[in-house]
Amino acid sequence: MKFLIALLLILAVALGLTYTYGGIKLGIVMVTPTRMWNAQGETTYSYRNIGNGVQISGQCEASRGLVILRLTDPDGLQVGGQQCPKGTWAIGMSNRAKFGTYHMTIDYLNYTGILDLSVTR
Repeated sequence: MKFLIALLLILAVALGLTYTYGGIKLGIVMVTPTRMWNAQGETTYSYRNIGNGVQISGQCEASRGLVILRLTDPDGLQVGGQQCPKGTWAIGMSNRAKFGTYHMTIDYLNYTGILDLSVTR
């Protein structure tokens, strides 16, 4: 019994530290709707444009914090950007100008909510 209590205490401390310093994300952004609690940091996704362009769409539902989305072209120039503050917002960014690899960067600033994105190429 003491072992079980110690194990539960360790798990509770680990979960608390994860929530405080990195946030918790359930799901895979760009694949499934992702539920997040206190998410922090930055993630980058790359997409190859072979002629049809890159179009990112979706929705974010924030109860706290902020998400900043940036789409950059193969030369590193930002061609699309959007913020998701508290509330429900539609997301839409696209560019067809250049062939090459486009990068989608997502910055999480203490974000709590759901992020649901998809890409069409």
